[in-house]
Parts: sequence; structure tokens; C-alpha cells
Amino acid sequence: MPLANASSVTAADGITGALAIASGSADVFAFLKFHDVFTSAMTGNTALLGMALGQGHILEATRSLAALLGFAAGSVLGTVIHDASATAPVRSRLRRVIGVEALCLALVAVLWPLIAHPVYGMQLFVLIVVASAAMGMQSVAARVIDLPGITTVVFTTTLTMITMGLTRAVSHKGVSPAVKPITWRQITVMSCYLAGAIVSGGLSMIHPDFMVLAAVRIRA
Repeated sequence: MPLANASSVTAADGITGALAIASGSADVFAFLKFHDVFTSAMTGNTALLGMALGQGHILEATRSLAALLGFAAGSVLGTVIHDASATAPVRSRLRRVIGVEALCLALVAVLWPLIAHPVYGMQLFVLIVVASAAMGMQSVAARVIDLPGITTVVFTTTLTMITMGLTRAVSHKGVSPAVKPITWRQITVMSCYLAGAIVSGGLSMIHPDFMVLAAVRIRA
């Protein structure tokens, strides 16, 4: 991957942007269609799990738990796929990880119209696990790209780093304060996640079945 401190736009920026769009789209689709769970926002799922357990809502808790376990399984699988060919170029290993992630999302896209709606029971849990596993693999892909401070699935820390970077740029005592390239990258990737969420939310207003295809099309 290109150097993380490069000031120009690189291939790594394009890849992380596309992954973030897919992540935002997948999260909105899952929250609306999988009964209030996320596929990439594991902090949110942990909070939902704790709330459900605290209120004694076991069924809701199992959905959040399934998403957490699916994400963890995807991370494990992504790591295994990446490390299986240690001598292969980084780009080649990255393509394999993203390719398997795309297959998982495609599987969800294929299963979605074939399942009776609203979706409950074992079918729902299969969809949650597969979709979350895809995002787990995506988190590994982002680590392989290795742009410092850049992630495609968790944005709480990213938002903190953005505000710190902007604050330091504004309070800079030099003649011409400047926002660092890494801060612009963080803003761009977080904006891509938001764009994916907006697209998925908009598609839900047009036709619910369109939503599940949004994240897959990013890889076309």
C-alpha cells in the first residue's frame, strides 16, 4: 500500500472510501431489516446487547450477540486468508480478503428475496452472521491497508481524531494554519460511511429490496 503520510490521493484512499460506503450501507440495511442490529458498528451492538440483557429481552440480546460473533468470525477468517500466503504481495492478499467479503454480501443479496418476510428465526440469524462476518473481514482489510487513524467500520475514535486535528489546525500559532492530510483522510472516509448510509436509507424509501444490493455494487 502507498505510504500513509503521502499528501496526494492514493489507491489506498479509494479502497478505504469504497469500503466505508459499503459499511454505511450495510449498517443501515441491517438495522432496518434485521431488527435493530448493526453489521459493522460493534460498539452499538455491545450497547444493544447490554440493554437487552438488562431489560430481560433475551431474543433481542441473541440478535446482537449473533452480530458480535459473526463479526469476530469474519475477522478470524480474514486474518487466516491474509496470512495463508505470507509470501504473496500485499495487494494480492488484500484482494482475497475483500473478495471473500464481497461473496458474503452477495450471499445475503441472493438469500434476501428468497426468504419469507418479515424475516425471523434461524434464517434471520444466518443473515446476521453472514453480513456481520463480511464486515469483520472488511475490518481486517482496513488494517492491511494500514492508513494510520483510518478505519472503515468504527468511527468514534475517528471523530475524536478529526476534532483534535481541526482544533490543532485552528489554534496553530503559525502564519498559515493547515489541516494535516491524515485529518482530511479521516473526514473523507467518515463522509463516505455517511454517504453509504444515506444511499441505503434513500433506497429503503424507494424499494426495500434495493438496499441489500447497494453494498455489493460498490465492488462491481
